[in-house]
Amino acid sequence: MTHFVGQCRLRKLAVTPQRLAIYGALARTDAHPTAEGLYRAIHVRYPTISLATVYKTLETLEREGLISRFSFLHQAARYDANQERHHHRVCIQCGRVEDFTDRALDRLPTGVHQRRGFKVLAQLVQVNGLCRRCKHPAGRSVRPT
Repeated sequence: MTHFVGQCRLRKLAVTPQRLAIYGALARTDAHPTAEGLYRAIHVRYPTISLATVYKTLETLEREGLISRFSFLHQAARYDANQERHHHRVCIQCGRVEDFTDRALDRLPTGVHQRRGFKVLAQLVQVNGLCRRCKHPAGRSVRPT
């Protein structure tokens, strides 16, 4: 949180209890929650916080580069406080999102895009599939493939 507070001050953003609560809840999870999910988690401790405040705060933090917003499989936007280089595995059945790193994916060539007049700012890979739980539901025997 000290780093977050410093980054807010550097960007001349007010360090409010709401911002601290929202960022803190996001930083403590790797589940990539929706705004509504964050609201439910925070509302217990901050009953006066509104869903609109959560949305506005997330929008501000994203605009300032302090968090990332992702949309997976046409679902509601999900948020991530992890700003280190990483990619995502997305379960197409339950919606679970997992971070992973892969140096080879980090080095994918971008020249073809740039030659076509497109300025590449970031390149992230999303791998869609089935997580362990959905691939092997409880009660179903697993045979080696």
